[in-house]
Amino acid sequence: MALFTGLFALGIVAAIAFAVFVLPIGTWRDQDVDIEQRQAQLEELQRVNSELQAETIRLDTADGIREAAREDYGYVELGEERATVLPLPPLPTDLPDGWPYNVVTEIIDARTVGS
Repeated sequence: MALFTGLFALGIVAAIAFAVFVLPIGTWRDQDVDIEQRQAQLEELQRVNSELQAETIRLDTADGIREAAREDYGYVELGEERATVLPLPPLPTDLPDGWPYNVVTEIIDARTVGS
């Protein structure tokens, strides 16, 4: 009976030691990974924050305000003319068969493969 009680007590002590010392190791490793991810996020946020701070400082000047008004609202000063240049639309690539369209299709295919 004493042997059984001793083994039972040893089993309980081993289970408690396992729960206290071994099980938290997985959580500890997960926390290390989580801390590294959070650190990377923090560094990225700090970088973006410093860029925004620099932009705020730049826009706090008269030249910065003028530049922002030009970009955002199309501000034009007295004596200037505004000209808007739109990007070219995409060209059609479904050309008919036959000359000279087959040459153009081959050129388009060569350019898209080379890109």
